[in-house]
Amino acid sequence: MPTKKKAVKRTKKAANPAHKQLEQLRKTVKGLRVRLERETRARKIEARVKSEAQKARARLASQMAALRDQGRKLASALKSALGAAGKRDAARQQALAKIAELKAEYTKKSAELRSELSRTTAELARKSEELKKLAGEAAHRAVEIIRSEEPHAAPEASTESVESSGGYEKEPDEEQ
Repeated sequence: MPTKKKAVKRTKKAANPAHKQLEQLRKTVKGLRVRLERETRARKIEARVKSEAQKARARLASQMAALRDQGRKLASALKSALGAAGKRDAARQQALAKIAELKAEYTKKSAELRSELSRTTAELARKSEELKKLAGEAAHRAVEIIRSEEPHAAPEASTESVESSGGYEKEPDEEQ
């Protein structure tokens, strides 16, 4: 801190070279003092900026570490999701293949069953016709046997009953 200076009379500045030198020294000291104050302020500012930069760097480093960890977790989750999606897609493809296989098997089996059913139906119809013919023949034979065994006294009554019934009676299930 500057101290108060005594008032100096400056009447003959040019005459005394020591005064001139003293003034020049004062000016130099003043300039140096200003420069020193500036440098001190600049150093304080630089120190503050440096400490703030270090704090910011530390915060940034912790944030980067947290982001790195989060990125790893997300990458792991994405990998597992993609793996699971691949597995689901493979399972879906297998299911579709199995469905196609079962569909083909069903088509083949149903065609076989239809053809067998039609063969069985045709065979059943043929056998029904044969049975119908055999039943008719058996009924005619039965009528003839009954006629031949009946005593001659009642041939008219049995003939009339046979003729009125049409030779034999059909059962309702035989008509089908």
